[in-house]
Amino acid sequence: MKNSVMDRLKIYFNEYFSDATKPTARNLFLIVVSILALDIFRSVRFAHRHVLSKLSDTSLNAYYYALKTDRLDHESWRDVTLSKALKVVPKQLAVQPLFLSIDDTMVEKEGEKFELRSKLFDHAAHNGSNYLNGHCMVSILLSFPVLADGSIRYISVPLGYRLWDKKQTKLEIAAEMVRHAVDSIGSDRQVFLLCDSWYPKGCVAGLVDEYENLDIICNARIDTVMYDLPPERTGKRGRPKKFGERLSPEDFVLDSPKTGDWKIGVRPVLTRLWSGRVVYAAVTLPKSGNGSRRLFFCTKNPESINLDYGRCEDDTIREYGEENKQFLPLACYSTRWNIEISYYESKTFWSLEEYRVRSRKGIERLINLECIAYSAMTLLPYSDETFSCYQSVSAQETKFGFGQQIQASIIFSSFVESLETVKKAQSFIKIIEGYVLSGFKKVQKL
Repeated sequence: MKNSVMDRLKIYFNEYFSDATKPTARNLFLIVVSILALDIFRSVRFAHRHVLSKLSDTSLNAYYYALKTDRLDHESWRDVTLSKALKVVPKQLAVQPLFLSIDDTMVEKEGEKFELRSKLFDHAAHNGSNYLNGHCMVSILLSFPVLADGSIRYISVPLGYRLWDKKQTKLEIAAEMVRHAVDSIGSDRQVFLLCDSWYPKGCVAGLVDEYENLDIICNARIDTVMYDLPPERTGKRGRPKKFGERLSPEDFVLDSPKTGDWKIGVRPVLTRLWSGRVVYAAVTLPKSGNGSRRLFFCTKNPESINLDYGRCEDDTIREYGEENKQFLPLACYSTRWNIEISYYESKTFWSLEEYRVRSRKGIERLINLECIAYSAMTLLPYSDETFSCYQSVSAQETKFGFGQQIQASIIFSSFVESLETVKKAQSFIKIIEGYVLSGFKKVQKL
């Protein structure tokens, strides 16, 4: 049916599968539809039994083939999601910065047949041990500005996942994903990379030297070695000092901003993480005095961050910027928490941990199908006016609304197929009674 929810979804997802054959593109699209229609996507077999078989007469094996075929580059889906997100940004916000967040998450898998399954250290494990058997995935998330009642609101969408295969380090995988994203964004936009204390080193820290429009705002180990700026040259003979006096977090003078619960001290420093580059270190301490100091770095002068903080919907960004722009990197860093939220929502509502396929390619393709479905529920309300009523709700609520409409479409199409064979009114009445009674029985069971 033209302009139905299925038709709208097909138009949206066509760009993702433009390089696939028609059967593969159709099957991948139907898997995405089943992800949206089901509360829990337990497996491809489960989806085939409850949704896919009602949408198409394609065999179950065809869907497994679509997930495992080598003819499709699913990593290009990150570019499509990124492109769709940038089209959503209003022209008047084109100068506002974009934020990329990187991190990794773990999925515990009990079966031994899963490719790349290994024993992993998990500091947040709740199974009585710091180790689990499963997969480690590196992901990247984009946060971009939209207008909401005249204010600037940053919303976030996951761009994609990659399995850690131990042939590359997680740092190398993350750096590749960031390069891919920044190349697609182009050199005209200001981009900040947000990461926790594990990532700002090696090839990830070196990204700021590869791209003029990319800077890093990160948490860092509290024992990271820092130096004051070198003293001015005296004109005497001998090589001048490259570094000033060594600094510790206790050497920072802390202010008590009106916003937030933290005392903050900011000063330019030198560190071997970015040799020769002046970076801005921020040390925080709870105003209550109960707690330890934390250390953050920003590779860009806070005064040069081109963010219209006065129009930001986020109270922390707006109030920090108005009180002291030196505190702005800390407010921007809070956007990194969205990647943790996306992990929680993906595992709780989007069945990230429920996959049953065993091959690496099949696993990556399926979790990235779930990723683009998740992103679509955030982007569609902004890119298609038909769904603009979902702009102020979560991706899960949008998914529920789409799922209801998809299920209604399935029921209606099944009803029409039965109606086409009706020759007498009595048969028509029996069909209606069958639908009513089937719904009544389901309610009774519940």
